[in-house]
Amino acid sequence: MIIIVQNMAYQLGLRIDGDPVSGCIEDRQSQTKWTVKLTWFHNTVCEELEQDATEERMMRYTRGYIMQLIGGILFPDASDSRVHISWLPLLKNLDACGRLSWGFAVLAW
Repeated sequence: MIIIVQNMAYQLGLRIDGDPVSGCIEDRQSQTKWTVKLTWFHNTVCEELEQDATEERMMRYTRGYIMQLIGGILFPDASDSRVHISWLPLLKNLDACGRLSWGFAVLAW
């Protein structure tokens, strides 16, 4: 039994069509200085969201939460505690981010 890209779609709900995720995964052995601890996103960016939060605050919270998913589930590093900052530019436009083919990138990782 092997894992195939359709597993990424069925089990994780990731797209397997659309533009590829590229430019961020070529260096798995990146130095710590280019990473951020997942706990930083949890404690700083993803602190409790207020009921009347502004749209800017909600977008910052959303990007921080997605970075935690990227570093903790989709593309974990060897320590499972850090996320590489090179993923951050992909979250600038969340609509475009949602159209990317994440399934192939996760499978390749």
